[in-house]
Amino acid sequence: MKKISILGMIFLLLLLALPGCGNNPPADETTKETIQLFYGDAQNEKMVSEAREISYTPEQDKYQVALEALIQGPENQAYMVNIDQNTKVLGTIQEGSDLIVDLSKEFNTFAGSMAEIMAVGSVVNTMTQFEGIERVKILVQGEELIGPSGNPRGFMTTFPTEPDGQTGNQDETEVTLYFGNQNADKVVGEKRMVPGSPQKDQVEFIKNVLNALIAGPKGNNVFATIPEGVKVQSVTIDQGLLHVDFSEEMHTNHWGGAAGESMTINSIVNTVTEFDFINKVKITVDQSPLAIEHIVLDEPVERNEEMFE
Repeated sequence: MKKISILGMIFLLLLLALPGCGNNPPADETTKETIQLFYGDAQNEKMVSEAREISYTPEQDKYQVALEALIQGPENQAYMVNIDQNTKVLGTIQEGSDLIVDLSKEFNTFAGSMAEIMAVGSVVNTMTQFEGIERVKILVQGEELIGPSGNPRGFMTTFPTEPDGQTGNQDETEVTLYFGNQNADKVVGEKRMVPGSPQKDQVEFIKNVLNALIAGPKGNNVFATIPEGVKVQSVTIDQGLLHVDFSEEMHTNHWGGAAGESMTINSIVNTVTEFDFINKVKITVDQSPLAIEHIVLDEPVERNEEMFE
């Protein structure tokens, strides 16, 4: 009996000495990594990137975690998202230096050919930044993604960005964007960094500012003044007069009302006249005067600081 008890105690001690046994908590094996996520620029003409920290455990697929972060969209609201945010990552398979990515059917819905290029390129470039990944193939619900030619896209290498090897315009400028207050009777300024510099290209810079305004506010109790879906179709600047032409969604998607009109006009005009090279603003929709509901805006508008909260 004594021999059996001694053997039992030895077995118990050995069991407690094994990894994972006893009361010691397991070590935190979460890996944190800063990566680049790729999106379209404000005009959806060039690919730009922004840094994002991702976290994953040994049990998680780091490629899937990175793709899910990409699908969530950029923090810089001037950048364009070309992937439907309902897209799910169904899985990834690495074969040597090749990576196969399987996405849900929502991925295969693009708002035009340029949006398709940007969406595909954003996936490829986000994945090929990882060490050891040189090519990416995209599947949709297990089937190869078909290109405009009607043929499968197959494995793709990193998409080109800028001719000088840089990703997009590296300059950023702090601006004040004006949104509506809670009562829709004043505009409230919100600081934001937007791509570009007025010293380099005034027209391109103002497009970026307007796209950031369209994207809406980030703060609480501050409200968007431009309806979803609106696009900046053209911008010209001539001797202090800015002429901006918006797409038809400015009319068709607008919520209307005198207060709503006032918020839209004053947020646009007060935002762009923050810059000393703009004194007045002419706003058109498909090259016709802005006419949401109560006002036909057929004359340029000046800054109205009485609207500031």
